[in-house]
This record gives sequence, C-alpha cells and structure tokens, in this order.
Amino acid sequence: MLFRVLGPVEIDGTDAVSYIRADKPRALLALLLVKANTWVGVGEIIDTVWSGRTPPVSAERNIGTYIWQLRRALPPLGADGQRIESRSKAYRIRVETGELDSDRMRTLLTAGDDALAARDSAGALKHLEAAQSLWRGTPYEGLVTDRYQPEVARLTELHWSVRERLADALIGTGRFADAIALGKSLTTEDPLRETNWVRLLVAYRDAGRRADALATYQKARSALVDELGAEPGPELRALQQQLLSDVPDEPAPGPSESYVRAVVDASAALVGPHAAAAREWFVSRRTELPTAISRLLAANDIANAWLLTSAVHQYIESGGDVPGWAPVVSDVVAATRAGKDWYGELIVRNILGIAQTRAGRLHDARAEFSAALRIASVHDDRDAEGTVLVNLALAEASGGARQQAAEYLRRALRLLPDSATAAEARQALADLGEPEHPARSSVAS
Repeated sequence: MLFRVLGPVEIDGTDAVSYIRADKPRALLALLLVKANTWVGVGEIIDTVWSGRTPPVSAERNIGTYIWQLRRALPPLGADGQRIESRSKAYRIRVETGELDSDRMRTLLTAGDDALAARDSAGALKHLEAAQSLWRGTPYEGLVTDRYQPEVARLTELHWSVRERLADALIGTGRFADAIALGKSLTTEDPLRETNWVRLLVAYRDAGRRADALATYQKARSALVDELGAEPGPELRALQQQLLSDVPDEPAPGPSESYVRAVVDASAALVGPHAAAAREWFVSRRTELPTAISRLLAANDIANAWLLTSAVHQYIESGGDVPGWAPVVSDVVAATRAGKDWYGELIVRNILGIAQTRAGRLHDARAEFSAALRIASVHDDRDAEGTVLVNLALAEASGGARQQAAEYLRRALRLLPDSATAAEARQALADLGEPEHPARSSVAS
C-alpha cells in the first residue's frame, strides 16, 4: 500500500491506482494523511472539508458517510483490519513506515546524498531519478486550507533538494545536456538560489560550452544585483575567473585578468556611494580602454573583450565619453559572431545600437537592435528581448516615430510585466504621452 500525496491524493494499491474523484472525500483523506497516525477532531474535519463555505446541518453525518466510502476503498491493516479508526468525535488513519510517497522521496534523497558523498554518481543518479519520478505536482492538491500550507511548503522544498542533487548526479555521470536543461529550469523558477547558478555554470563548463557558461554568469549577476543589490558570492565569482582564464593559446598578450576585473568593478561602483570616485577612475583611463579591448580581440580573448565592452558601456551610460567608441564595438560584434558567442553578440549588438542611436544613425541602430532581438528570441531570453525592445523604442522615439516606439514598449511590458525594465518602459510610455493599454476602437451601431 502506498499513499500518493506528491500531487493529487491517490491510493496506490497492488493492482491499480485509485483516484478519489469526489472533492469532499478527497479533502478528508488528504487531511487525515497530513496528520497521519494522529486523531483529528470532527470540527477540524468539517472546517477543512467545507473550507470557505458554510457547512450543512448534516455535515457531521456526511463525514461519517465519507469515512465509510474511504474504508471501502482501502484494504485492511493489522489484526483488526481497521485502516481508519474512529472514536467519539474524531478519526485517524494508520500509516506505516514507507507507505507515503513523500517518505519514500525523503529516503531516496538520503540515499542519493550518501552516494554523492561516496563519489558514486551513477548510484546517486538511480536513487534521485526514482525520487524525482514520485513528484506529480502540488502536494496534497485540493487541500486548500491555509492551516496546512507549511506541510505543502516543506514537501516543495524537499522536491527542490531532490532536483538540485539530481543535477549534481547528472553532471557527475557526464549527462551534461540533461544537467543543463534541469539547471535552466531551476534558475528560471528561482533566480536568487545562487547554488543553482553554480550548477548550471559547471554543467556548461564541463560540456565544453565556455561562452554559454560566461553568458550564464552575466545573467546570474544581473538577477542578484537587480533583486538583492548584492554581487555574486565567492563560488560563482571563482567559476567566472576560471572560465575567463581558460582560453586557447593566445597569439598575442592582452590586458591582464586583474585589469579586466578592475574595469568591471569600477563599472559596478558607478551606482552607489563611490560613484564619483568610479567616474574619476574612468576619466583617467578612458583613452586607453578602446586599445585594451582591441588587444583582447587580437589575443582571441572574445569573452573578456565583450565583458570589458559592457563595463565601458556602463561608464558611457553614466554620462561618460570614450573616443572612437562605435568602431570598437563594431569590431567586438564581428568577433563574437565569428566565435559563435551568442550571448556576447547579443550584449554588444545592443550596446552598438545605443551608440548608433546617439550618433543619429537610426537606420544602423535599428539593424543592430533587430539582430539582437533575433538572437534573444532564438535563445528564449525574455529579459534580453525586453531590454532590447526598450532601447529600440527609444531609438524610434528619437526619430519621431512615436506610435512605433509605443508599440515596442508595450511588447516589452508583455514580456516582462514586473521588472526594472518594465518600470523603464512605463516611464518611456508616459514621456511619450501614450497609454500602456490603448482603448479598443468601437463602431457605432
């Protein structure tokens, strides 16, 4: 006998799985299982079964009927044969060790953890895939009373642990495509769990996909800075430094890692208490920055080249100026494209589009933004797509195409309804005097 509670509550017998179709008996069974082996008063049962509704006068008698229906669906247990026991004004269900699928998931997770600790990734994978197969959706689905949500949250967190350790086992057994797919799912669902960004970077790195790993680091950093106002932790930063250092044989030396790091750190400081000092730092070095980027390109260090380009762009966005900027960015675009570094190409095409807009070359700006949008769409990067749409809208607005600009801004809002980018899009719409949701035209009858 196995009670399945990791989704809709079901009874998994020896021959088949029984789903309790009627809402009230199913809610009753769910409640008894949440409080397995514990007496549950009739009053609590009524409050749960008729949650949010006024129970009928016959509620207590109805509960007795539902108990009778459940007993018929359950095979006997023990010498007395009673699976659901009763006493005055209370009931309890008897559940033995291992009969709940949630208990089995916990046991399998422990076994998987032990195998990983023993460096047995293949053994861990077997246990963790079995644990993952038990998950079917929201635990105790249908038991909606707020009183029991902590138990639902506890089991949801248990499922997170299973998936995280499963990602470790997939990496350990060389199943990188599966590890990457799982890592992307985890980081999308909760972008603030930094350990899962680490797992995704490691999967990309071990799969030999260095450019994707570096692109993922930038996404992780953006999420953490935007939502928490904090830079990535030491493990994530160490992985990025390892990836930046792991370059092919260089035909010519480029700027040192410490130089690139200094520029990136200075760009991060442009917003905050040390902004004035950071701008002064850039002013003193602004003429050398294009040369540094060109040297990185000559050394075929494309990842550091676009990382440095992005950092310098932040300085320009803060009001700074760098001589000969657009041609340098064009060179980086060409290098990222040739090196098949899609994320780097997306970033620098967006930067080049902004530079072209400021120079009044709107045709060229549209071309860069359109190319960046295609890349973002192919790789399903909604954040990047929304950001590029806002920049494209600003370019159109600068050329007087107000309606087109407004449409791009509305598209950005549909992609990212609640984000810093959305706030920027709403402000741009307000500046244009355009509504976020234009009224539908009506035809008089």
